Amino acid sequence: MSSKDEIVKQWNHFKWKDKFKKVLGKKVELLENEIECLKSSREKTSIWKIMMTDGIETIPVVLKIYKMPLKENHLVEMNMYQKANQALREFMPQVYWIESNVNKKEIWLFIEYVKPLRGQIKLVPQHFDSIIPTVAKFHASTFEKRTLKHEDVFGSWLPHYDSKSMASDRSKHLEKTKEYLDLAMKDTNLRELVEPSYHAIQSMLKKGPIYFPELMESGQSLIHGDLHVHNISCHNASEDEDWKIKLVDWESAKYAPGWFDLVVLIEILIDFRSDWHHDAEDIRKHCVALYSEEMKKHGITFQTDPLQLFKMAYLQRTLEKRLLNHLRRVLRGEKSALLKRYLEKTMIWGKELGLY
Repeated sequence: MSSKDEIVKQWNHFKWKDKFKKVLGKKVELLENEIECLKSSREKTSIWKIMMTDGIETIPVVLKIYKMPLKENHLVEMNMYQKANQALREFMPQVYWIESNVNKKEIWLFIEYVKPLRGQIKLVPQHFDSIIPTVAKFHASTFEKRTLKHEDVFGSWLPHYDSKSMASDRSKHLEKTKEYLDLAMKDTNLRELVEPSYHAIQSMLKKGPIYFPELMESGQSLIHGDLHVHNISCHNASEDEDWKIKLVDWESAKYAPGWFDLVVLIEILIDFRSDWHHDAEDIRKHCVALYSEEMKKHGITFQTDPLQLFKMAYLQRTLEKRLLNHLRRVLRGEKSALLKRYLEKTMIWGKELGLY
């Protein structure tokens, strides 16, 4: 997509320094030699960090560029920044403005730069205590009927987990997962890994697409949908005071049970961190209890045991899509750090919660 030279060209063409003067209340100049590409994805989006100066200090800004026409997930993210930002400003970076007709084929989004959490500290389980209260407050702000006060903001563009379209997608994914399990059983390199859980998981897949009504009955809210540590930012994580967390990369936002965010934040990180495996149960229990306590502070309690809800969300997420994605990956000859963990825990928790 765009290059450093293209950013400089458009900066001058649109006179963006004048816009930043209005937004920031002071004159700034672009530091042309300090433009950095943070991420580029299949010619559809790219993310840049641009640096400006007011003559005294440097000011970083994130520039995200979308190529038209927008994919569905990019449209969701654009609406989050354009429409929902004001209602959720406590949890999102400030949006400076959106330039909607660059080169007649791109949308350029300028937002506040908040330092990624990853890289500021070496994450340890105790750090969840500084993250989970913000996640709970975020979920509580739109929990069930509370979302009605934001009805004019979210309108019809926000995906709903219990919609017919998402239910249809889940059913298709489950059928594909069955097919890929069969293919894995025929693959000499994968059969040994898949065979111990094959029959049980095939049996579980038939019980979908919603495996646990209790999960839906526990309540829904706006969730981030991809709440891993890469998408958590704060200005200074080295300080013990409030991190003032901001969430970024809102492409997967939806109205759904908040437990899905907890699974990505906690359990997927546990799966990746082999050094945490020995203490996994203690970490999990502590985080779930903390989340429940924080939600209670906002007037929300759960009738079903929260730890069970957490495990239900893990199984639902794994069976409906994650298992499929990782089976597909290894069948293409790629590596998967999580497939073995997915298979093992699906067996253990599936039996514990009566799926087979």
